[in-house]
Amino acid sequence: MLSVALDLAKMLQTAIQRRNQFLYENDIAISSDETMRGNYVRLDVALAELANAMGWFELTTTPKTADEETTLRNAYLKAMDGFFQVAAKQTWSQLIVQSDDKLAALTSARKAKSLSQQYLSMKQFLYDAFLKHEQPAFEHAWHLFLKLGLVDLGFAGEELEQAFLAE
Repeated sequence: MLSVALDLAKMLQTAIQRRNQFLYENDIAISSDETMRGNYVRLDVALAELANAMGWFELTTTPKTADEETTLRNAYLKAMDGFFQVAAKQTWSQLIVQSDDKLAALTSARKAKSLSQQYLSMKQFLYDAFLKHEQPAFEHAWHLFLKLGLVDLGFAGEELEQAFLAE
């Protein structure tokens, strides 16, 4: 199987540290429940912004420019940070870290036949994770999201990791 260079544990830890630093520096104190709701809303908005950057639903066929590719990668990383924040707050961090075999299996999957179906499925799983506290639903949304980036968008794991850690 193909090896994917993507240290999700390091990225998750960095995301948590950045968020804690932001809250500390800005003297922000909100309840745990409100933090959780805010994290889900931020993730939801980030996924919508990613879909907008991808633009498949607009039915356009113009190739993306380098600037648009950077915008797309940044939108993907923002949504990834959203997943990290939700997982950390829910104490589901163990769902984020994937074995090399699991990542390799994700990257060997076929591209989605319908990005609309994939997007809407992710959203439904995230709603179930929030409203019903379903850990497996969050995990499935996370796997769909990783596949979206590594397969459908064709990002290299190393590229994502470097860009995320450089923010």
